[in-house]
Amino acid sequence: MRLQLLAEAESEIESARCFLEEQSPGLGNRFLSELEGALTKIVERPLTFGKLESLRDSPYRRALLKHFRYTVIFETLPDEIVVVAVAHTSRKQNYWLGRKA
Repeated sequence: MRLQLLAEAESEIESARCFLEEQSPGLGNRFLSELEGALTKIVERPLTFGKLESLRDSPYRRALLKHFRYTVIFETLPDEIVVVAVAHTSRKQNYWLGRKA
C-alpha cells in the first residue's frame, strides 16, 4: 500500500524535529526514527490502529508514538494511506479536520 503525507503533516514533522533538536542534540533524529517505525507499522497493518473516539463514524485512525507525545492521524483509502497530521498530544483536538489529500 502506498503512503502519502499531506504537506501540512510534513511541516508538522519538520517543526517537531527542529523543536526537539533544540531541546537536546540528537533528540530530533530519535523522533524521526521512531516516527519512521510507526509509519512502517501503519503501512503493514493499518487496521490494527484504533479509530478516533472523538469523531463519530470517523474514517481516521491514530498511532501514538511510544517515547514522544505525538500521534499520527491517518486515513486508509483503497489504494493508499494518507497521513493527515502528526500532532502533539497537547494541541487542540481535531484541529486538522478539513485537510484534503
